[in-house]
Amino acid sequence: MSKRYWEDLREGETFTCGPVTFDREGILDFGKRYDPWPFHADEAAAEGTIFRGLVASSFQTVSCCTRLVVESHGELAVLSGLGVEEVRLFSPVRPGDAVTVEARWTELRRSRSKPDRGIAGLRCRVVNQRGETVLEYGYRYLIACREKG
Repeated sequence: MSKRYWEDLREGETFTCGPVTFDREGILDFGKRYDPWPFHADEAAAEGTIFRGLVASSFQTVSCCTRLVVESHGELAVLSGLGVEEVRLFSPVRPGDAVTVEARWTELRRSRSKPDRGIAGLRCRVVNQRGETVLEYGYRYLIACREKG
């Protein structure tokens, strides 16, 4: 795949990537290390929560989905991330769930102060193997331009 620049992106362009499957061990490890709420880090305690069992941290889910997005772009000329926008949670991710990212480029604009780069938004919807929306979130990227404005 050849390198893609800001000019190569199209407003509303969509792509799908994944799936990634979550396993019990990975959920417990991430939970214990980074998000130690009982429903992420202690299988027995998770049974007594509103989830009635172990669920993945939303941070783990977003991290795994970020990898899918990055890998799907090959050589996209990203200079930096500018932010993660509004993560909205809908359904928990449980051991054995496989999630897929449905993404869409939005709010593409060239930088006025530095015309060798552009800004791009990416809206992501994450769905599980049953087609249920797990979460939605967005990124903002700073991407190199092929040519100055």
